[in-house]
Formats: sequence, C-alpha cells, structure tokens
Amino acid sequence: MKTKIILLALLLPCSFLFAQNYFMSAPEGFGASATGGGNATPVTVTTLADLTAKLKLTTPQVILVSGTINCTYTSLLVNDKTIIGLPGARLVNLDQTAAGSGILSLKPGSNNIIIRNLIFEGPGAYDVDGRDNLTSEATNLWVDHCEFQDGVDGNFDNKGAADNVTVSWCKFIYLKAPKAGGSGGADDHRFSDLVGSSKTDAPSDGHYSITFKNCYWAEGCKERMPRARNAELHILNCYYNTSVSGSLAIGLGGGSNNTTCYVEGTDFAKIGTAFKNYVSTDGGTIGITFTDCLNAPANSGTAVTKPSYPYSVLPIGNVAGYISNASCGAGATLQVTPQGVLSTSCNNLGLNDNNANNLDLKYYPSVINRLLNIDFSSADNGLAEVDLFSSNGSKVYSHSKNVSPDEKLELNVGNLAKGIYVCKVQIDNRSKTFKLVKN
Repeated sequence: MKTKIILLALLLPCSFLFAQNYFMSAPEGFGASATGGGNATPVTVTTLADLTAKLKLTTPQVILVSGTINCTYTSLLVNDKTIIGLPGARLVNLDQTAAGSGILSLKPGSNNIIIRNLIFEGPGAYDVDGRDNLTSEATNLWVDHCEFQDGVDGNFDNKGAADNVTVSWCKFIYLKAPKAGGSGGADDHRFSDLVGSSKTDAPSDGHYSITFKNCYWAEGCKERMPRARNAELHILNCYYNTSVSGSLAIGLGGGSNNTTCYVEGTDFAKIGTAFKNYVSTDGGTIGITFTDCLNAPANSGTAVTKPSYPYSVLPIGNVAGYISNASCGAGATLQVTPQGVLSTSCNNLGLNDNNANNLDLKYYPSVINRLLNIDFSSADNGLAEVDLFSSNGSKVYSHSKNVSPDEKLELNVGNLAKGIYVCKVQIDNRSKTFKLVKN
C-alpha cells in the first residue's frame, strides 16, 4: 500500500502538465483570478452605444457581441465584466489619425475582466503616436481566443496600472500594409504588444505580471512580441511565424524594477531575431530563460525559474500545428451559442486520459525498470505510434510498428532517466495515454 500511495503522489502533479484543450473553462497563469461577470444572465449587444452602456454598469455583466460594431475610440472604467464575441463578431475602427485611432482602453482602476472570441480590427500601422486596438491598465484580466489585426500604434498593450494578466490563444496579425511617413519616424510600425510604456512605467507592485499562453504572432508582425520593461513574463507554448524582414520577437529592458521572462515550449519557427536586450536604453537588469523551445537563442542575464502557479503544457513538437489551426487554434475560433455557451469544434489537445475514443489496451507495469509491455485488444490493428514525454512536455522516446489484433508489444526503455513520464499510444484517430514512473 505504501508503494501505491507514493506512486499516486508522484503521478498526480503531472496531470496539470498535459491536459490542454482548445477551450479553457478558466484562465491559467497570472490572470487566474479573473472571473469577469461570473454567472450573470448574458445580454446581447449589436451597437457601440449598447456595448458602452453595459460596460459602464457597476453590476457584473456577461455581454455577448453580435456582428460587426463600428467603433470610435472608447476609454472606460470597467469592472466585473465578461465580453464574449458570438461567431464572427468584431470591433472595428478604421480611423488612422492620432486622435481618432484605437478601439477600447481599460482605464486605471478597471478590474476583473474577461474578453473572449472577439476580433479587433484596426486600419493598419502608422507611427503617429496613435492608439492601440486594445489598451489595458486593468488588473485581473483574461483575454482569450481573440484576434488583433492592424493596430495603428499597437495591437494590444498593457501599461500603467495593468497587472495580473493572462493572454491565451490569441492571434496577432497585420493584414494591411504599414503606412510610412508618420511623425514618430518609423516607416513600419507593425509593433504588436507593448508591456510598460517607459522605463519608469510600472504597476503598484513594481512588475507587470503577464502570462502569454498558446499565442500566435503571425504574418505581418515586425516587433514587440512582446516588448517589456518592469515585468515578469511567462511565454508558454507560443508560436512565431512572420516573414517580415528584420522582425524581432521578444524585447526586454530592465527599467526601474528589472525584468524577467520564462519562455517555455515555444516555437520560433520564422522570425528574424528571437530576443533583443534593451538594458542599454532602459537600464536595470533582465533575465530570460528558454526551456524546451525550438529555434531559441541562448539564455541571457539572470537565471529565471519557472512560475509556481499550476498550468498545462503542450509538447513542443505539437505547438505549431495546434496553435496555427485555423478552425480551432489561436484567434476567435470558439463556438458560442446565442445563450453564451462556449465550446470548440475540435477534440481536446495534448495528452488527455479521458478521451472518449481511447484504444482498449493494457499496459504494465506502472513502475518500470527496463521493459514496458503494451497488450493491444482484438479491435486494435494498424500503425501504432508510441511516444513518451517527460514531465516538462518534451518527447523523449518514439516507436512505431504495424500491429495486429491482440498483439503484445515489449518496449525497452531502460536508457531513460529516472522520473515521471506520460506515454501516448495512437492508431489512426484512436489513442490512449497513461502515466508511469521509471526507476
């Protein structure tokens, strides 16, 4: 009994590492406390006046956005609100002037906000000291499955009082050519996401705590993916793919209070430069650590440890395919009923023990020294792919074999290091995952 209890204690912490879904029922990361409008009865808005009126209310609200709403720049104090886009919903402002640009700004004092499944469309980048599609100085903010297109100054910036933010499954893209000749001097200002507007800008506790999870910096992005100072960032399972010449993903300056960034399971598939140090202009110190990433540069500055909060991860080999999935991946891809019930049209991601399409196989033992045995059922035949993942989501073992019904497979995994692993066995679209310990 003691052995079984120890094994269970070892395996349970692994569960949060692998059960990722396209649809998240609650935020993970620094913005995990956001509850928005909670269980308030959803109301549907179709005009800017309706949307603004609901956002101004002091009571919790769940607001469903329907259709395209043409916006003028709106800056509001917003508290206890959930904003959900029905399929195809978008907020649009095509004014490219400094005074008229921008869609929504969350004023200092805003708190507990959720924004999901919305498209924010701007007129295109133009360096005239204009505004962003979304600017936040809010605390406890979760922005999920949104698409940010063609912001004048930026797509989505956090500054001032902003803190405790999770940005998940969001897509940042520029579909329109940048406009040159702006007063700011940059002929190509496709600068997506700023954290902190200057080296002295910081929230009350000194650091912008922001998680970017499953985000996609796509075609047209040139810089600020993100650009931060006075921050503690976690960039998890994100995907970079932009062919813009001279593109720069992550830029960090220390600022008054220094900056750290833990980059995990992220694929820098196509980017000019993955990281740039701005300490020479921002002062302070920075630290950035890359763990289980593809095409990442070397760590820089002080060592950064992984965040202590619970979160799920994808194996790095799956990031590109899952995040860029046009039907279910990053962007406004959720299914939403007229009553505001959210879901996804795709199956769950990663390694999930509760797959209704599981293979009916047996495996033993759960604690292995050298051999792992897999017994297939009479219904199982075809090309079986067996993958083992370490506790950080890295694939460490792979084997494939055409199996017949009732075949017994014996795998020698004796060369693996001691530790906790997850095994995924797949034949066509059927799979089975299980956890094991290697002695």
